[in-house]
Order: sequence, then C-alpha cells, then structure tokens
Amino acid sequence: MKTLFFLIALCLIALNALVAQPKIDVVGGTVLDFGDSYTGQKVNRIVTVKNIGKDTLRITDVKAQCGCTAALMSDADKVVPPHGTGKLSISFDTHNYGGSKVSKQVYISSNDTSQPRVTLTFTTNVLNILDVDPKLLSFDNMKLDSTYTRTLTVGNPSPKNSLKILSVDPKVPEIKVTLMKNELMPGEKTQLQAVFHPTKTGTFQGMIELTTNDPVNPKFSINYYAWVNKK
Repeated sequence: MKTLFFLIALCLIALNALVAQPKIDVVGGTVLDFGDSYTGQKVNRIVTVKNIGKDTLRITDVKAQCGCTAALMSDADKVVPPHGTGKLSISFDTHNYGGSKVSKQVYISSNDTSQPRVTLTFTTNVLNILDVDPKLLSFDNMKLDSTYTRTLTVGNPSPKNSLKILSVDPKVPEIKVTLMKNELMPGEKTQLQAVFHPTKTGTFQGMIELTTNDPVNPKFSINYYAWVNKK
C-alpha cells in the first residue's frame, strides 16, 4: 500500500511539474509593422512579452539580427511571473537604408521548453528626405571645353511636412547647379539643372550635396558620373 501511495505521489509531482511550465507570448504577435520612417531616424518601439504559463518565465538572451538594431530588456523584465509581463525595447537605425523596405529580426531565448527561441520580425519603409529622378547624374562621352546640361526632378516624399532646401553644393567648380524652387510642399516636385563644363579629360565621379531644414538628417547627396574625351 505504501508503495502504491508513493507511486501516486510521484505521478502527481511529475504531473504538476509538467503542467507548471512557463509559456512565452508576444502581445500583438511576432510580426511587427513599424510603418514609414525616414533616413537618419531612429525607430523605437516597446514590445510586451507575457507569461501565459504557470511557472516563472526567464528570458535568457535577447539578440538582434545586425548592428543596426538594438534590442534591450532590463534584468527585472527578464524574470516574468505567471500572468506577468516584461518590456522589450527595440531601436532601429535607418542610416544607409533610404529608399527601401527593410525587414529585420530580433531573437528572444527563454526557459519555455515548448519554444525556447522566439523570432520577432519587424518591417519599416525607409523614405529618403528627397526623391530624385534619375538617381544618378550622368555626363557620358563629354568633349573637353564644351558645356553640357542635365536636369533632375527633385521631390518631397513626405505626405504632411514641407521641406526647405537651404543650399546646393556641387563641390567642384566645373559644375554649376540651379534649383528652380527651394521650398517644397508635401508631395511637390521641382527641377534641378546641372551645367558641366569639363576642363580636363578622364573619368570623374562625385556628389552634389543638398542641405535641407530636415531636423533629423539635413544632408542629401546626388551622385554624378562624367566621362570626358578630347575634342
């Protein structure tokens, strides 16, 4: 009889241990849409991690896919009691991602044996402070001591904010730049005219720098390429 009671007790302990497990849940789901952002901006979000199990959830590691993303949890937030929550802070640096839709991952490791590592995927559409068409200013097959003109369309992609272009610097004396309009309303476009007068032969490349009143990332560059032959 004692053996029977002992076996029953062991079964109950094992059953209780099996039932009393932590279980991680990401409030709102593991796929996150951060919407639109702008080059140079840091996109910050707080994600809530919940323990829907019956034992303490312990976050053992939080790791971002790459150096452009920071994922942080405090020591207190890493220990989550049953029905409790912890906060995960995600910060994404949009530098070098202008004009593209970005998808990145954050990995959460825990003592939840049913899913020891959870992957969060976030997306954001990184807009440039200016849209330029064409993207590259090209002076192909130029002749020495001749004058060539190229025209670009420059637009303000913001749906709500106006943008003022404070200065345009071609960096070299051979290129003169004229901007038809300095202040652009949301969605408005203007023309930029570049006049190139080569004084030596060869292949050249560089950038025309535009300075704007954008508070986050005021500088914008237009790349140019030139190939100059003799007459």
